[in-house]
Amino acid sequence: MTSPGSPWRTVRSVYQPIVDLRDRSLVAVEALARGGPGTADSAGDLFAAARASGTVDELDAACLRAALLGLGEVSGEVTVFVNIEPATLSTLGTRRLAELAELTGDGVHVVLEVTERDLLERPAELLRGVRRARDRGWRVALDDVGAEQRGLALVPFLRPDVIKLDLALVRGHTTLRTAAVLNAVRAEAERSGAVLVAEGIETEQHLERALAMGAQLGQGWMFGRPGALDVRGMTALRLPRPPPARARGPVEAGSAFDLLSAGSAPQRATEPLIASMTRQLESQALLLDEQTVVLATFQTPEAMTPRTRRRYESLAAVSALTAVTGPGMPDHPAPGVVGTALPPGDPLTGEWVVAVVGPHFAAALAARDVAPAGSGPGARRLDHVLTYDRPRVLEVAGLLLDHLRPPSAAPARPPAAGEPVAGTGTGADGPAEQAADRAAVQEAIGVPSADLPQLLLRAIATASSGIVIADARLPDLPLVYANTAFLQMTGYAEDEVLGRNCRFLQGPDTDAGQVGPMQRRMLAGRDVHTVLVNYRRDGSPFWNDLRISPVLDAAGEITHYIGSQLDVTDRVDRERRATYLAHHDALTALPNRAHVLEHLDLELRRARRSGASVAAVMLDLDGFKAVNDRLGHAAGDEALTWAARRLRSAVRAGDLVGRLGGDEFLVVLAGLPPTGGAGSGSGSADETVRRVQQHLHRALAAPLELSGAPVRLSASSGAALFPRDADDPAALIARADAAMYRDKTAS
Repeated sequence: MTSPGSPWRTVRSVYQPIVDLRDRSLVAVEALARGGPGTADSAGDLFAAARASGTVDELDAACLRAALLGLGEVSGEVTVFVNIEPATLSTLGTRRLAELAELTGDGVHVVLEVTERDLLERPAELLRGVRRARDRGWRVALDDVGAEQRGLALVPFLRPDVIKLDLALVRGHTTLRTAAVLNAVRAEAERSGAVLVAEGIETEQHLERALAMGAQLGQGWMFGRPGALDVRGMTALRLPRPPPARARGPVEAGSAFDLLSAGSAPQRATEPLIASMTRQLESQALLLDEQTVVLATFQTPEAMTPRTRRRYESLAAVSALTAVTGPGMPDHPAPGVVGTALPPGDPLTGEWVVAVVGPHFAAALAARDVAPAGSGPGARRLDHVLTYDRPRVLEVAGLLLDHLRPPSAAPARPPAAGEPVAGTGTGADGPAEQAADRAAVQEAIGVPSADLPQLLLRAIATASSGIVIADARLPDLPLVYANTAFLQMTGYAEDEVLGRNCRFLQGPDTDAGQVGPMQRRMLAGRDVHTVLVNYRRDGSPFWNDLRISPVLDAAGEITHYIGSQLDVTDRVDRERRATYLAHHDALTALPNRAHVLEHLDLELRRARRSGASVAAVMLDLDGFKAVNDRLGHAAGDEALTWAARRLRSAVRAGDLVGRLGGDEFLVVLAGLPPTGGAGSGSGSADETVRRVQQHLHRALAAPLELSGAPVRLSASSGAALFPRDADDPAALIARADAAMYRDKTAS
């Protein structure tokens, strides 16, 4: 409840419509907080002030109450979306939810919008809060999806009825990050039936992008601004059937093994095999994206070896959430890893469990001892179940999430080299594999064992490629070796390089979309090959052909990484130049015929969807042959280059000027208003085309001097409009060419 003296007691709500994008009918409203007298008005300012004063929970409760009170006089069926912070929902008990529900009528359907930000702070409490809200009959929406990619990790567990796409997705540029978010959202919507809502729609372009992303509903200024509640004409919002409540049985008993074995017969295996299967799942998780959740339960504290600890530190670095439970588990068993100690008697304490959940991957393994470890190797036996069935994996992962407690504020200190580590691991590492007989191999290739280390060192030191070695056993993978070629290529001195992570070579034009996958492949023990922009010590960029390989010890653990680097700037520049020339005219630098035709075809396809018009304007320079004959071809080339610059300066932003060949140019004008159908003789599209033609002619009328002689250039032009004059690129250009010929013969 909001106290009488609270600064948030005067908070009020305004309501913004949410519409069906197919017919723009009103299906719901979203309640948005606004300040009262003496407080900030916008929700952003309100919550900024609340964070500064430590009263976010109180403000959130006041906003929720104000939103529901504003619906008190509504009659009929109404759906309202109400924002709520994850932390607030985590603490809403059954009694408080019942009190809030009494503020609305029977016909009011509440959808709680949980922001994607901070979802991972208290996941167990949040999921319990969601279940309590659903028990009350309320629905759940995940808000601002895409604002923080890691927040998508809990979507499979929350099972939201509605997923709201952040306005940055609707208005921003398409990137690999955008695609990763959309692919994850579409996959979840396909599995669960969740309804997609696009926020921030203000223009037709925003609407087109929202529909392309799969949104069924939308909101934004295009459909109505926030204001007084108006539900006239609202139709019922059809949401998917709520996910079923968790059934009683093995899950309620708290046993992951019983849950999985209820659907699959357990298999018996030795400890080394279970350890290898576990590490394979962990390696698979390293190759997934940052929306992944890795959860594990360990049976004994002694199982956490330094190698296991390093594996889980690596998992935490690339996943949204990595958490482990077990007897005596510290809050931070490894940097970035969330730990929870299981109480005595918890069924999970006797189980070996690992679960990996990503948007497009799910796997779980649960094992239980059937024979204790004996004195001989491999004496320990465990029954186990491995499944890739997503619903069953989610049940196991949900069970482990339910056990998590919020960690303390400070992470545990990383141990010094060789220091024993308290905590647990997924299970004991398998026995070390026998090392190969290196001496025999070396003799077979004719290099004595005593000479090989020095030979390899000299070979690496004198190699023409830049070679570096990083230590995988130390935090942040510091470089411990750099050869002369690397130092010469980058301009750094050896003492400026050693001890640093190689990210110091990155800069503003280094593609972050390449760096993340590289890191995941490295941590998974995979080779890396990529070409990316790096920077020398003097700040100059270069294209680096980079290859990285892991170096393993006798037990198969990664101890180092070796990187080979080659400056391929000249090669990339040549490739870019070739690509540029494939689409541009070498003389004028304008798009060439192939590029212009491809662009025109694209604009026609867009216009068919939007109902807009597209114009093709043909231009042919008048008397250009005389310039060539009188002043020579060099002067003619100069005249063409000058004409190209003048034409390009005369068109609107977004229009395209290209050279078809010789002295012919084509201008593509897109996004024009509809022409009104066949036979329409005038209209805004025609007026725009005429104005552009006038600008083009005036641009060419400027004086030009070639070879010391004044020259006057002019052009004939003709235009055709899609869809009125033609329906495909070739026909449209032919109509424009015919109009241009009529203009030339008439002058």
